[in-house]
Amino acid sequence: MGPTDPGAGSAPEPPPGRPYLPPPDIFVLPPRTNLPVSRGARERRLSRINRYDRRARLTSFETLTETGTVKLSFQVIDDEPFEFAPGYFVGIHADVPGHGVCRSPYCIVSSPEAAPAFELLVRLVPEGPLSCYLANLAVGDVISFRGPSGKSMIPKESGTELVLLATGVGIGPLLCLADHLAGQGFERPMRLYWGLRQVEDLCLLDQLDDVSRRHRDFSYLVSLSQPPPGWEGLHGRLTESVPPLLDRLGGRHFYLIGNGAMIEEMRLALSDLGVDDQLIYRETYFNVRHRPDPDVLAEIRSRFVARDLFSPYAHQEAGLFIPKKKASRGRREPPR
Repeated sequence: MGPTDPGAGSAPEPPPGRPYLPPPDIFVLPPRTNLPVSRGARERRLSRINRYDRRARLTSFETLTETGTVKLSFQVIDDEPFEFAPGYFVGIHADVPGHGVCRSPYCIVSSPEAAPAFELLVRLVPEGPLSCYLANLAVGDVISFRGPSGKSMIPKESGTELVLLATGVGIGPLLCLADHLAGQGFERPMRLYWGLRQVEDLCLLDQLDDVSRRHRDFSYLVSLSQPPPGWEGLHGRLTESVPPLLDRLGGRHFYLIGNGAMIEEMRLALSDLGVDDQLIYRETYFNVRHRPDPDVLAEIRSRFVARDLFSPYAHQEAGLFIPKKKASRGRREPPR
């Protein structure tokens, strides 16, 4: 949501029962009387769009980090079915004061077994007024949404291990997947790598530890691009810290969620090293149009220690493999 009226002089009062969000200006929201849907409030501010005619009520709100990450729990209150798999999302629709009608998809981060309840992990960002709108809801408020819809993240291959890479709130759907698979008796190894900027962004460690207790071969590591002194976890972006840890690429299904730069760079590097594109699941939250610099991509490839797959790129560089040129589609000259 947009900033408060400059003449107001102060941020709105926090909803009862929980502290207000961090102090930066981007988190200063209009008074709650501007919220379009609330208990007993008329819905004149919401457009009547059939695709967004579903309703859910906020049942709990949790501030996870001081840097602007929150978790919201909802209960569906309409009569329509609500079933989903890990990887599904809901589309949120609201008339945000100062910004007009806003719509955005949010991945469901809770286990499918909890339906018709669901949880969303939201990062407050200045370019996302809907995220600030959601962060100013109070328990009992109602949202308008569509869904759930999407593509299931549950692997179809038998025998493949899972390598899960997330940046920021991209951890949400991967935690949902790991939690669901642990409850279904999934026995294959799962390795999760979570990239964050600073230690203040850390959250959800209790849930990750719970999955570790329930699944005998699940582990996770956190990589900070701006680590504090004494940080014992991984250092750097995921494209820097993870490749040296992968001793092999074959027999693994890779999941990449979050920053489009990380996703496209890792996808191309993995593909160059022989990983089938069908074994690389991608979900981009931002930087959708990122195009990796060739020199940066070469550095990322050089960090991988795994060389167990046939790599057309590596063989071509070594002069061992020359791709066949595509046949010309032009007319052939008749024989003379």
